Amino acid sequence: MDAFLQAALAEARQSLAEGGIPIGSVLVHDGAIIGRGHNRRLQQGSVVLHAELDALENAGRRAAQLYRQCVLYTTLSPCAMCSGAILLYSVRAFPGSLFWCQGFPGCRSRLLPRRLTCVLR
Repeated sequence: MDAFLQAALAEARQSLAEGGIPIGSVLVHDGAIIGRGHNRRLQQGSVVLHAELDALENAGRRAAQLYRQCVLYTTLSPCAMCSGAILLYSVRAFPGSLFWCQGFPGCRSRLLPRRLTCVLR
């Protein structure tokens, strides 16, 4: 398994250990992880702290152009909110996830037409 997807899985395990929903994500630039995150909705009582948004937040403020060169790894297909963030940040490639959730079919249709590469692992 890809090392970055393994890092996303480690984030998912951390969320589960904290009593949260086991979803993890990492943001990669130039072969290095610049942001890690996991779902913190239950732990923080938040409606927006999904793994993808947590990874983007933890990457810190970066130049907009840097995000276009990033790859986001996640353990579950992104919801509509996270898909919107991926598009807003212009993340260049999206390598897919361990599990495509049938509950979010519209998100895949938003990401694929915008030249984001989706590969199921």
